[in-house]
Amino acid sequence: MSAEKPGSVGNGSESTGLALQRKLSLVDLLDPLTFGDVVESLGALFQVGVRVLDERNRTLADAQGAQGEFCGFIGANPAVRVRCSAQVTRVKEGPLASLLSSQVLGTEGAGDLLLHTCSTGLCYVVVPVVWEGDVLGRAVFGPYASEDGGAAACPEGPDAERVREARAGARHLSQQELARMVTHLSQVLAALLAAGQKSYLTGQLHLEAMVETQRELEHQNSQLLRLNQRLKESDRSKSSFLSTVSHELRTPLASIIGYSEMLAEGLVGGLNPEQMQFVRTIMEKGNTLLKLISSILDMSQIEAGKVRLAFEWVDVRELVESAITSVTPQAQRKGLTLEANLPVGPQSRVVADREKLRQVVVNLLANAVKFTPSMGRIDVRLSEVGTRSELATAGYHIEVEDTGVGIPENQRDRIFQSFYQVDDSPTREYGGAGLGLAIVKSYVEGHGGQVSVRSEVGKGSCFRVVLPKEPPLSGQGPAYIPPPVDTEPERF
Repeated sequence: MSAEKPGSVGNGSESTGLALQRKLSLVDLLDPLTFGDVVESLGALFQVGVRVLDERNRTLADAQGAQGEFCGFIGANPAVRVRCSAQVTRVKEGPLASLLSSQVLGTEGAGDLLLHTCSTGLCYVVVPVVWEGDVLGRAVFGPYASEDGGAAACPEGPDAERVREARAGARHLSQQELARMVTHLSQVLAALLAAGQKSYLTGQLHLEAMVETQRELEHQNSQLLRLNQRLKESDRSKSSFLSTVSHELRTPLASIIGYSEMLAEGLVGGLNPEQMQFVRTIMEKGNTLLKLISSILDMSQIEAGKVRLAFEWVDVRELVESAITSVTPQAQRKGLTLEANLPVGPQSRVVADREKLRQVVVNLLANAVKFTPSMGRIDVRLSEVGTRSELATAGYHIEVEDTGVGIPENQRDRIFQSFYQVDDSPTREYGGAGLGLAIVKSYVEGHGGQVSVRSEVGKGSCFRVVLPKEPPLSGQGPAYIPPPVDTEPERF
C-alpha cells in the first residue's frame, strides 16, 4: 500500500536536509492515539480485523473485526492453535513477497495484495506501507472468508464441522470490497503521514534552530568571558598605573610645597608682598594637587584590594571634632557657619579604623564646604550609640547637612561612583576628581555600615553614615584586623 503524498512536502530542500538525515519511521510520523482511533473506526466500518505494524514489527494500531467463534475455536484446539501461530508469525514478520504459503492478489485501485491462507480456510492480506519510496511497515487485514474461492478448503477430521461453523461466523469479503477497504486506509494513512511529516519537520527544524542558537550563545558567552577577563586585566593595569604615578608624583610635589613654605617663612631672605602672594598661591595649589593625588592613590588601592582596615577602640566624638577642625579654615574663608551637635560622655567609644573614619568625615565636610555658597550653613550631628534598625545591631550615625546647591534626584545614585561629577561640563564651577564620595562609600562599607543621601536642588543635601559599634568579623576578609580587648585604665 503506497501512501502517496497529497501535498508537496519534499526532502530535498536545503533547509530540511539536516532534519532528514535519518530515515523516518511510522512512530515518528503518526500520533498513536489519533491513528488508533482511525484504525478502530475502519475495522468497525468493514467488520474485519486490521493491524498496522512498523518495520520493527511493533503494533501501532489494532482493530478486532467480526470473527465470530473463530478465535475461540483456535484457542481451544492445541493443534490448530500451533498452526495458526506459525501463520500469524509469517504474516507479521515474513517477507513482503510471494512465497509458497502466499500469493499475489491483483486488484483494481489498490494494487497488488499479498494473500495468505491458513489451514482453517480463512485469509489474511498483507499490504506494505510505503512512504516516499521507503517501506515503513505493513498493514494486515483479516482473518476473513473469501467470497471469490481464494480460500483453502476446510480440513477433514473430527473438527471439520466445528471449523466450518466457526468460519461461517467470520466476515465474508469479495476482492472488490477488500480493494475498497485497502484504498480507504491508504488514503487516510497518506493524509496522516503527510501531516505527521510536516509536524515532525517543524519540530526538528525548531530543535535544530534552538541547538544552533544555543551554540551561538555559548560562543558569544565565551567571547564575553574573554572580554571580561581582558577588562579585568586592563582595570588592574589602570589601578597599578594610577598607584605608581600617584606615588611618584607625591615626592616632587612634597618638595615643591616644602620649599614654598621655607620661602614664605623667610628662611632664605625676605619677600616683598607680591612675591609672598605668589609663594602662598604655589603652596595653596600644591596642597590642592597633593590632596587630589592622595585621593587617586587611595582609590587605586581600594580597587586593587590593598587597603587594610586596622580597627581599634576610638572616641568617635573626638574624631569628629578633629575632622571639623581640619575644614574650619576653608569654611571661614567662605563665610560659612559650621555647627556641631555631639553627644557628651563615654558612650562615644566605638571600634573603627581611626584614620579611615576620620577621612570619611573630612571628605563629607569638604564636599559640603565646596558646594555651599557663601554665608551658608553646615551642621554636623553625631548620635549616641544605640540600636540601629538599618544594621539590626548596636551602632551610631553621623550626619553632615548643608544649605548648598543640592543634587538632582536622577543623579543621587551615581554620585558615589569613582570619577563621577554631577556637573561634567568643561566649564564646571566646582573642581575635584569625583573621588571623595567613592572613598567614603568604600570605607563605610568596609566598616560594615551604610551611607545615604537626601537632597533638594537649591536647598541643600544631608549625607547620613550609619556604622556599627563593632564591625562584623564576617565579610571583612584579609582587610580586617580585630582590635585588642577594650579595658578600663588601671586606677591607683
